[in-house]
Amino acid sequence: MTWQGVNSALLAMTVRLKNGGQLQRHCIQTMKRALSLLALIAAGSAALAAPAPSGNLIVNGSFESTVLKPGSWAQVSTLPGWTWLAGPGTGFEVRNNVAGKAQDGQNYIELDTNGNTTIGQYLDSLNAGAGYALSFWYAPREFQPASTNGIQVFWNGVQLGDTLTGLGGSGNLWSQHQYRVTAQAGRNLLSFASVGTSDSVGGALDNVSLNRVPEPGSLALTLAALGGLWLLPRALRRQAQSRRAAALASTLPRG
Repeated sequence: MTWQGVNSALLAMTVRLKNGGQLQRHCIQTMKRALSLLALIAAGSAALAAPAPSGNLIVNGSFESTVLKPGSWAQVSTLPGWTWLAGPGTGFEVRNNVAGKAQDGQNYIELDTNGNTTIGQYLDSLNAGAGYALSFWYAPREFQPASTNGIQVFWNGVQLGDTLTGLGGSGNLWSQHQYRVTAQAGRNLLSFASVGTSDSVGGALDNVSLNRVPEPGSLALTLAALGGLWLLPRALRRQAQSRRAAALASTLPRG
């Protein structure tokens, strides 16, 4: 319900009040006080909510920073945003719509370069204890068996979910994978490792993103404020009925 909707509802309620100017004025004053309280609750919820960074927090999540000719690939020693962590493979293998199309943009990477590799991205500005939504897309190498296509994903060294693998078909058969992770104090590390046969062909990765999850506390306060708006008309009707009953009782003769 918007504040404009609340004001319209108040106007309609005022028109329906037909039991004297004093009662009408009292109800309007009560409604104004209640709305002021709800406005304070809404303002408080916004103030209590920690500022959430907007947009994807992963740098170069779709690997587009490396410029390649369409239909080509290259093994590079550095990749903006990403760090080579372990071998035996070396560097980063970036592909521009070759042996299958990218899921996002033109580029994607294959983790088994000249051997299995582990790559990662360090994140130094996350809020300790806050929740984040991780998403990425995986595809097995085309026409290759599941035994060579395995990759694993880790958050601060802890594996998320099961090993991803599959039999490769024609082109890249992309599938999205999503996890919720919690930031630790200080530096955090997201990493991906190829774990199939180390033979220079393996699973592909693209469109990696990490986004802040809204604070549950601020959502609860907002819902409480909306709930108060929903219940307000009923409470006012009960108050009006009580006053009418008291006024009627005062006119009856006493025995």
